[in-house]
Amino acid sequence: MKKFLTLFVCAATAISVSAAPKSVDFDKLPAASQEFIQKNFPREKVKTVEMDREASWDKYTVYFNSGTQVSFEGGSGDCSEIIMKNGTVPASAIQPRLRSYVASQYPSSQIVLYQTTADGYRLGLSDKTFLEFDKNGNFVKATK
Repeated sequence: MKKFLTLFVCAATAISVSAAPKSVDFDKLPAASQEFIQKNFPREKVKTVEMDREASWDKYTVYFNSGTQVSFEGGSGDCSEIIMKNGTVPASAIQPRLRSYVASQYPSSQIVLYQTTADGYRLGLSDKTFLEFDKNGNFVKATK
């Protein structure tokens, strides 16, 4: 029983260590991710890049000196999340239909969070409102 318990603890430790995010160089990001950063965050300085292996795919997160972070799906390199520490999500990083909706319905708010979801998109506004959209960019609901 002691041997089994020891083996179990060792295996669990090995799995948790291998599942922890690890730092990688910026040039290890998929090309699409690198282009996205250069286009949408040209003035930001990259602090670190982490790769997190989740199941059979990788997730990359880029942390900037400003505190902003951007996450990407490893295989495609598509942006999956933008969390702004200061300022707003760049307009060029958000689909025009989503930007238009926010501008018309929440003109005094800024977009500070962008996420892709299984069903579409989720935006966080500076007034603490969260907006959900389907994959076609149609508004679904708002929550506070």
